[in-house]
Amino acid sequence: MIEELSKICKTIESENLKKYNTYKLDCSCKVIIFPSTIEELKDALNIIKKNKSKWFILGNGSNIILPKYYDGVIIKLDNLNKCVINDNNIYVESGYMLNKLANELSNKGFTGIEWATGIPGTVGGAIYGNAGAYKSSMSEILVDVTLLDNENIITLKNEELEFNYRDSLLKHRKDLIVLSCNIKLEKGNTEEIKKTIEERTLKRIETQPLEYPNCGSVFRNPEGMAAGKLIDDLGLKGYIEGGAKISEKHANFIINYDNATSEDIIKLIELIKNKIKKNYNIDLVLEQEIIKWYKKIKTILFYKNLLWRKNEKNHIENSSNS
Repeated sequence: MIEELSKICKTIESENLKKYNTYKLDCSCKVIIFPSTIEELKDALNIIKKNKSKWFILGNGSNIILPKYYDGVIIKLDNLNKCVINDNNIYVESGYMLNKLANELSNKGFTGIEWATGIPGTVGGAIYGNAGAYKSSMSEILVDVTLLDNENIITLKNEELEFNYRDSLLKHRKDLIVLSCNIKLEKGNTEEIKKTIEERTLKRIETQPLEYPNCGSVFRNPEGMAAGKLIDDLGLKGYIEGGAKISEKHANFIINYDNATSEDIIKLIELIKNKIKKNYNIDLVLEQEIIKWYKKIKTILFYKNLLWRKNEKNHIENSSNS
């Protein structure tokens, strides 16, 4: 499979994914590919599916927790990065960086996307998770999205994407791949836009642990509440698990302060969820996505379970004979 993929697009075998995720987790994959066109992507997917391999679209890795090893194909769409401005309508491809887009459009006097400056994800990832900040989100500026649905290229309008708070249809249809989108913005006062961005950038620096690898807010805010305040009120700031720590700057951030593993981060997530449930009877919803698939662990557990059943059977037979 790897040889076939390498004939279609840039392919790297056994790649360390540390530089591809903002937690800077030390993890690896079987193979990572970088298609440059939609046709290359389609051809690569045909090969992947023919070989019955797992696959995963990785944006900027800014909202996910990767396992130690992913025994499948990681697909990076960084090369799908065109942006075309036509009056108030902007066409942009999924691999374009969201914060870059927001800064460029804001500098051109467009308003409505200021919230996205500083968010280190791709446009495709922002649509997938309905990214947002300051009570604004991707769904408010999106007109439509072009998707790859198996072999077919389809376009869904905003209302067909079932947007909700940090959620969309795409989170529940993993087979759909974002290729591009159209957004619509209005012109505003350039000086006011610039001032808003500067104020929010300063606030982000003051209140968020940007000096450490992190993936932003860990949990969604419960309705009418701030998850960070709930966590802070329980005195959990600074709590450490392995190399991961609940930020002392913002309690809804977990930071990689000393070579953390995904297991360290997940243990902190479970700790927070259990404490919040016990003290407030609130079920916090995770904003970040945990990529759990780890074939080697599953295989080990399978054989351990098989061995246990075999030993149990022998024990019963021996007891019957005695």
